[in-house]
Amino acid sequence: METSLVASAALWKNIILGIIAINLLVWPFRSRWVESHLELFLLGVGAAAVTVSGGWNVDFLYRTLKDPVVVAFVVLVVSVIFNNYSRYIFRVLFMFFKRLDPRYSFALLVLVLGMTSSVISVTVSALVLAEVLKVVNLEHRTAVCITVFACYAIGLGAVLTPMVEPMGLVIYHVLSGSPYHADFFFLLRHFFGWIFPGVLVLAAAAGYSARHAGAGLQMFIREDKETYSSVLHRTGRIYIFVAALQLISTGLRPLAQSTLPYLNGKVLFFANSVSVIIDNATLAAIEIFPTISSHDLTYMVLGLVAFGSMLVQGNLPNIVAAEKLGIKSREWASVAIPTGLMLIIGYFVALCIIL
Repeated sequence: METSLVASAALWKNIILGIIAINLLVWPFRSRWVESHLELFLLGVGAAAVTVSGGWNVDFLYRTLKDPVVVAFVVLVVSVIFNNYSRYIFRVLFMFFKRLDPRYSFALLVLVLGMTSSVISVTVSALVLAEVLKVVNLEHRTAVCITVFACYAIGLGAVLTPMVEPMGLVIYHVLSGSPYHADFFFLLRHFFGWIFPGVLVLAAAAGYSARHAGAGLQMFIREDKETYSSVLHRTGRIYIFVAALQLISTGLRPLAQSTLPYLNGKVLFFANSVSVIIDNATLAAIEIFPTISSHDLTYMVLGLVAFGSMLVQGNLPNIVAAEKLGIKSREWASVAIPTGLMLIIGYFVALCIIL
C-alpha cells in the first residue's frame, strides 16, 4: 500500500512537472510580456518546478544565489572593458574586416569563437560576438542569423575541454576513473571529429548570411557610451537568467531522471531535446555513468549540443547575446529551430552511418 502511494505521488509529480515544462516552452511565444521579461518568467517557472519537486533547502538556495555571480561578474567586466576601450579594441577588428570580404570575415569570426569557447568560456565568446555585431551596420535579420549560427557554434565547441564549461567538467569527472581514465584531452580526442565539421558548417552559414553586405559594410566606434546604470541593468538580468536556469534544471530533474537514464543511445539523442529548457550540464550529470559505452556517450553529447540552442533559454550564450543585441524569442526561434533541425538530422544520419 505504501509503495503504491509513493509511486502514485511520483507519477503526479512528474505530470505536474510536465505541465510546467510545456508552459515553459509555450508562453515565450504567446505573450509579449513574457517575451520582454523572459528572465522573470523563467525565474517564476523555475521556482514553481523546484517547489513541486521538493528541492528547496538552505544549501540549494545558497548555490542558486552564488553560482550566477561568476557569470554576471564576467559580463560586467567585459562590458565595461568594451564600453571604455572599444576604440582600441576595434582598430584590430577594422583591419580584419577591411582586408576580407564580409562573407569570410563573419565565417572566420564564428569559426574562431566556436573552436575557442571551451577555453575562453561561452560567456566571453557571446559577448565578443555581440560587441562586434553592435558596431557593424548589418541589416537586423542578417545580424539575428549570424548570432544564432555563432551561438550554436559556441555551444558545440564548449564541450571540447573541461577547462571552463560545466558539461565538459561533468563528463571529465565522471569518466576520470575506470574504464576510460579520461585525461584533460579526452573530450578533444573523442569529439573533435564530430564538433569541428558542425562548427565549420555553421561558420559557412554565417558567411552566407552576410553575402549581401558587400563592399558597403562599415564598422563604427560608438561615441555614445553606455551608462553604467545600463550596464548594471543588463548584468542584473543575466544574473537572474542564470539563477532561473539553475532553478529550472533542478526542478525538472526528477522528470528527466525518471526516463532518460534508461534509454539507449539513439533514443537518448532525440530525448535530449529537453536540453532546450534544461541545462546541458544537468542532463549530462543525469545521463552519464562511468561505464557508459563510447557509442552511447557520443549519441548523448551530440544530442545535447544539437538541441541546446533552439530557444533563447536553452543555452547561456544565447541568453547573453540575445540580451545584448535585443533579439526577441520569436526572432531567435524563427532562425534557430530550422538550424537545429538540420544539425539534428545531419548528426543523426552521420552517427548511424559511422557508429
